[in-house]
Amino acid sequence: MFWLASFIMRRPLNAVLVASAFAVLSVVIAPFSLLSGATLALVVLRLGLGPGVKVMLGAGIVVALIAFVAKGGEVSGLMGFVLIAMALTWLPLLLLSWVLRQTRSMSIAMVVAGILAMIVVVAMYLMVGDTVLWWRQALDKTFELAQADASLPLSPADLDRVLDALSRTMTGLLGAGVLLSLMGSVFLARWWQSLLYNRGGFSAEFHAIRLDYRVSILVLLVLSLMLFTEGILGQLAGDLLVVLLALYTLVGLALVHGLVALTGAPVWVLFALYLLLAFLLPQMMIFLAAAGYTDSWINLRERVRLKLQSKVQGKDSNNDESEDDR
Repeated sequence: MFWLASFIMRRPLNAVLVASAFAVLSVVIAPFSLLSGATLALVVLRLGLGPGVKVMLGAGIVVALIAFVAKGGEVSGLMGFVLIAMALTWLPLLLLSWVLRQTRSMSIAMVVAGILAMIVVVAMYLMVGDTVLWWRQALDKTFELAQADASLPLSPADLDRVLDALSRTMTGLLGAGVLLSLMGSVFLARWWQSLLYNRGGFSAEFHAIRLDYRVSILVLLVLSLMLFTEGILGQLAGDLLVVLLALYTLVGLALVHGLVALTGAPVWVLFALYLLLAFLLPQMMIFLAAAGYTDSWINLRERVRLKLQSKVQGKDSNNDESEDDR
């Protein structure tokens, strides 16, 4: 990735070309959107907000021209959607990257990303009202062909239950997706920046991620709202809780990486962690989120560091006593 980051930072036109190219490719392969966003974030992190805005506008113009030409003068619905999606992604990324550049705190940037994701969830409720009904109607249209397919392994009743469950979680998943997408691009951009200008800097920042206990209080308030209210308000609280779950999952992931680095644990521990994430995603998200939430109250890394430090001091004192006895 070093060569790509180096190419992006060589001149502004390179950044525009890379951001727009990956944005277009994301129509076919969605993860390329992370690379597009990371390109913009890298420019802001290194050069500031002004150059980042120029790259965003330049890349937006390039993508719009490609969409225009691809349809012979008509902007396709898909590319129009992509342009809107890029505006909703790139603008928050400008803010996040600027916050990280100013504060040099990945934790603060994550809190801002969580707030932006929750704003998306609230905006969804304000725009459509009953989000469960809205998603159910959208999913019904999407699965019309599947329902008509006789080879579908699900019966109509089973499919109905699946769609009903999905419609109740889609808004929360949308917010969580926004959060993970934004932070994925920021993490990648910060890693590129460390490769170019500050070797090892990203690891140190990532390992130190820890949220303030006041964010944990917000989790308790949202959870209480979900448990003790009904209707749209309770549903909204549940969707916001999904976003907070994703936020603390990232914190828990940083916590595990930090503890492994601090204790000198073998690398296979991280390999096992990601293997479990691949096969047991919901369970591991809950585990990591619980670990990250606990850390915000008791600072696990600091406790482990002090314990290791006391052991080292104890060994040193024992060695000194042995030398004195001699």
